[in-house]
Amino acid sequence: MALGRRDPNSYFGRMTFLKKLFWLYFFLLILEGALRKWVAPQFSAPLLIVRDPVAIWIIWQAYRTHKWPHRWSAVMSILTVLLVGLFVLQIVAGNNPFIVGLFGLRSYLLPFPVMFIMAENLDEEDLRKLGACTLWLLLPMTLLVLAQYEAPGGSFLNRGAYEGGSQLGYTGGHVRPSGTFSFSIGVVHFVTLAGAFILYGMVREEFVKRWVLWASAFALILSVPAAGARTLLGQLAAVIGCVVIGAFMGVSQFGKVLRVIVPVAILAFLAALLPVFSDAMHSMAERFSGANTAEGGSAQSALYYRTVQPAVNAIEKAVESNNWLGIGMGRGAVAVQALLHGTTEAEAGEDEFSREFVEMGPIGGMAFELFKMFLAIAMLGSVLAKMREHETLALLMLPLAISTLLLGVPEQTTVQGFMVISVAFCLAAAKVPERVAEQVPLVLQRQQPLYRFRVQRR
Repeated sequence: MALGRRDPNSYFGRMTFLKKLFWLYFFLLILEGALRKWVAPQFSAPLLIVRDPVAIWIIWQAYRTHKWPHRWSAVMSILTVLLVGLFVLQIVAGNNPFIVGLFGLRSYLLPFPVMFIMAENLDEEDLRKLGACTLWLLLPMTLLVLAQYEAPGGSFLNRGAYEGGSQLGYTGGHVRPSGTFSFSIGVVHFVTLAGAFILYGMVREEFVKRWVLWASAFALILSVPAAGARTLLGQLAAVIGCVVIGAFMGVSQFGKVLRVIVPVAILAFLAALLPVFSDAMHSMAERFSGANTAEGGSAQSALYYRTVQPAVNAIEKAVESNNWLGIGMGRGAVAVQALLHGTTEAEAGEDEFSREFVEMGPIGGMAFELFKMFLAIAMLGSVLAKMREHETLALLMLPLAISTLLLGVPEQTTVQGFMVISVAFCLAAAKVPERVAEQVPLVLQRQQPLYRFRVQRR
């Protein structure tokens, strides 16, 4: 083999162009914030949609190469008709500008065909490679998160994603780290994704090298208090809860997790010896206490305040406004407000329920919520069916997928990206193994129209 030439039998040598686009989408999700904050801040606004051309290319390539997810075609067709119809109505009968409506349509519609295409075409080997890549990326990401936690708010490391912007404040004069993402929510979802892959690696010994697994587990322990987000703790707790549920339902692989309790305790003890970890734990405890007090004084009231109450308030506000078409898709996005009015205030609210009901109106918002709930139920059914085969990755991906799908704001590009890959990974991991042809020489394959098939795990 010539020097520098890629082995055609390797994973990357065999990769189709469509899967290369999947990897490009994944890396742009990780690096989009770094491009906006540090590499090309003068192009921060255009880079906000840097993944959109790749998403459109994925859709076209899947259609052109007959890799279209046909079992989701009816769902996508209904969603497309409803959202495009609302888009036209809001422009014609309302006062939503065309460009603003197009941005909103892009936010609500574009992610779904991309996630379904990924889910249909990713196989077991792809998920293993993407998971291993995630664990490798967690190592430098954690170092960056710790450096951002220690750095002052006005430092280069904590630069905002737009001119004059800054990251969220933490306690004790610290800043909520954003890693390579535009905002701190990116770190929250990335660490959750890594946590799911780490637990999967603990029950699948061939998933990744053991030292990488334990190094990434140590990095995850360090990153949690530095991130200081209740959402992160909630999502990681849900992932661990899935392990417990799976063990009670007879998923025997999860019994192996019990063997790692002592090594994880040792990692936690070693992490506690680091001054930055102790300081971050103190900051996290202080922030959680203050946030819980502001939201009712208990974890239960805080959970209600962040999940149920926004939905109730959004419905009441949408009905009372008597604006059944909504203010227009896209009008609630911070980027659009900055373009139209030069402000960064969220006109339609900061949570997803408010955005949908205010932008789409009560009927459109409720319909879109029901669609996402249908998708979540379908995903849950696929995951439960997969558990019968003692396959655990789909179950571990479920908390992040449900969280980003039902509670995430797709107009925020980082959240949209994690919604796409988490749902895609979950659905791909829940697929029944494909039936593929026996390895027969090409000459013989041309001479026979029928092949014997067997189930082969890739």
